[in-house]
Amino acid sequence: MPLWNCRDGYGSVTKTLHWVVVALFAAQYASALTMTRMGDGVRAAGLSRDDLYNWHKTLGLVALAVAIGRLAARHVGELPEWAPSLSPAERHFVHRAEQVLYAAMLIMPVSGFVYVMAGDYGVAFAGVVELANPIGRSETLAAVARVVHIGAAIVLAAALAGHVGLVLRHTLVRRDGLVWRMLPARR
Repeated sequence: MPLWNCRDGYGSVTKTLHWVVVALFAAQYASALTMTRMGDGVRAAGLSRDDLYNWHKTLGLVALAVAIGRLAARHVGELPEWAPSLSPAERHFVHRAEQVLYAAMLIMPVSGFVYVMAGDYGVAFAGVVELANPIGRSETLAAVARVVHIGAAIVLAAALAGHVGLVLRHTLVRRDGLVWRMLPARR
């Protein structure tokens, strides 16, 4: 498998970053759903609510860096041809969903960072390094960033549902092997 994308398929860098983004955002959704429902003194997987919030912030910054790397890798080499089994309507949907996914993958962590910094919650990266606050406290900015963060999470989830739904339809119903285009080993 080539390192970079080419006419014949996605490269190993794109595939690796794709699945790393999947894992990071799955962890982010799981931690967000858990930490926002935890009471004081409750622990989940041995972590307090504050621990989960901090790891959510840390993984958010990591996810942002990986998403930027994924976007950059997408432009190295040549994108493969469309899968021949995709209809013109599906191609249009995939193109638009990809745009929404990339936008949300960037907007969600940036708005989260702005929210916690403007809200003066801070970030202890990996629980060790306190990041400087380049924004300063602003309740208004924090409130707006929070709404944008949650909105981007909802938009990302909807775009992901469409993306996964299309892949599952092609994989389980049409049985055309579409999923193999992004798996590490190709048939």
